[in-house]
This record gives sequence, C-alpha cells and structure tokens, in this order.
Amino acid sequence: MNKKRLWIGGVVVLLGAVIAGGIWGFRWFMGQPLYEPGTLSSHPGLEPVSYDQEGLWRVAEDIELSHFARGDGRNVLYIHGGPGVPPQESIPAFDRLSDTYRVHYYAQRGTGDSTRPIRGFGAGNAWENIQTLVGSLGIREQLADIERIRRILGDEKLIIVGHSYGGLLAALYAAERPQHVSTLVLIAPAALLVMPAPHGGLFDGIRARLPESQHAEYDAWLERYFDLGAAFSKREAELEVLDGELVRYWEAAVGPLPPTAAAPKEAAGVWMARAQYFSMGQRHDWTAALTAISAPTLTVHGTDDIQELVISEMYRDPIQDARIVSIEGGGHFMHHTHPDEVATAIRERLADAR
Repeated sequence: MNKKRLWIGGVVVLLGAVIAGGIWGFRWFMGQPLYEPGTLSSHPGLEPVSYDQEGLWRVAEDIELSHFARGDGRNVLYIHGGPGVPPQESIPAFDRLSDTYRVHYYAQRGTGDSTRPIRGFGAGNAWENIQTLVGSLGIREQLADIERIRRILGDEKLIIVGHSYGGLLAALYAAERPQHVSTLVLIAPAALLVMPAPHGGLFDGIRARLPESQHAEYDAWLERYFDLGAAFSKREAELEVLDGELVRYWEAAVGPLPPTAAAPKEAAGVWMARAQYFSMGQRHDWTAALTAISAPTLTVHGTDDIQELVISEMYRDPIQDARIVSIEGGGHFMHHTHPDEVATAIRERLADAR
C-alpha cells in the first residue's frame, strides 16, 4: 500500500493554511515531524503538581491521570499502546510478576478517565488547531507525563514496559532520560521508529491478512481514518465510531481481541491519537536517538504477530545492551494470551539487569 495516499486527504485540506501557518505549518506539510527527540529537556514544567489522590495523579494544574496498581515490590510503569487505548484491568503477564513487582497502569492524557483537554474544535485556522492539539496531547507532553510519574513514584531509576505504540513512547523516553531508566521492556513495539515504515506496519499487516474481498472496503476506511484535516470538523463521537471500526478489521484479519485487551470505544482517546500522528509527521528516522539508551533492554516479539521480527530488530540494534526474545505462537497481544512465557522473559531480563 502506498503510504502517501493515506495522508493525501489531510494534506489537501490543510494546504490552504500553509502560508498562514508559517514555518511550523510548512514543516508538517513537507512531512517533517512536530516532535524531535531531545526536546523534552526544554519542557517548561516537569515537576508534578501533587501526588496520588484517590486514583489520580495530578501531573499538571489542569491534567489528572487515572491510574491503578497491582502487586508488591519494585515499581514497574506500563505504557499502553493504541495510540490512545488504555488498559481497563490488569494484564495477565504482569499479574504473574505481582509477587516481586508493583505494576502501575495509567491512562495517558486524553484517554480513558484521565483529563481530556481537547474535546473538539470549532471553526478556526487549521494550523492553530494542530498546534493546540500537539501542544496539549502530543508526544512531548506524553513523555513529560512519564517523567512526572517517575517523580511521583520517587524512583531515581524506573523499570518501564511499553506495548505497541507505548513501546515507541517508552523507547523515546529512555532516549530522552537514559539516567532515569533502570530496565526497558518493549512488547511488540510499533513499526513507527522510521516513517514511512520500510517493512510495513500494523495497518499493512492487517490488510495482508484480510480476505481480498475486504481490501477495497478497508482501503476506503483507511482514507477516512487518515484524513487528518477533516477530523477538526467532526464531533468526538463521530471519531469514536470511525476509530472503532479498526476492531472489526482487526478481528476479521487476526481473530478476537483477548478479553483483557478489549476496551469500550468511549475509553479511546481519539484526539490523543491524532496528536501522535501530527507529532510524528509523514517522514522521520529516530533510530539514532535510541543510541542514547543505556538501560538493559528486552524486546519481546511474537512469532505470529502481524509485525515482522525485523521491526523489533530495528529497536534492538541501536541500543548497546539489548536483546530479543521470541514467543512461539504469540501475537500482538502476547502479554495477554501468553502470560507465562512473557512473564518469564521479563523476569529473567530484570534479574540479569540487577
């Protein structure tokens, strides 16, 4: 599939605003990311406002993050994927670690029961809308929240586990703050380290496994989904329906989602997801940034994942102390479906790191 075609709708809608948007708008139109590794250090506010208050971390004056924890022992922070789909309950693989580790789950800003600073847009300049969206929910803000959570937990060095898109966020945080990561675990990290993805990504993997009779329908949905400019004229409920269609295609291609991985469409962060796409742009290569990661790293790959092994290798290769463990028969949600194998791999890596 031609990746450029997926973006054409949004580009056409936004073209008229390029001049008004100046250099900032021009960068996105030319495909450049609106986030660059290394920019977290210039963030003006990384100190959290307050600590845990009835299941909420107040990380900024206007942002509270919903969270819960399971287990006892060293803190582990789980970064969920999607983008924008928070866990609704504890994950089986991490439950296997609860005798030694306390796993903290949270809904990223803009998702679940956490604060949603963006609920929609009225009429306005498209570039101003993008700046507002990225400035509230973009990659740098998500990484800043991870740093604030680390300070709330009181760990000088934190064990971080990221899944899928959360794996990308976890890796970028470890590159931005290598001195504050004890061990990094990436479970089926998203094929977004380089864009366009040289080996295909999640959407390509779904299409490859769909019956050919559904290809045209799926392609039409992708066109609507990636028409980013049109999103600003839609209500949040409309975007929830649009994004929720992905589950139908996923299940037609791969099979039912594990019950513990499923979430109601209302929990998804539709604006958070689009903030990530604008942050990433159409073209980037963040491979070199990962060379800054000093933490022992484990990448967990499922042999039946719709993403190829080479994606996990792209994360592993730039990191000095990194290894891959393959889970036989594991898919994209192997920490739900193969909990014993995934837990064993994580426990062994954590033991080695210590």
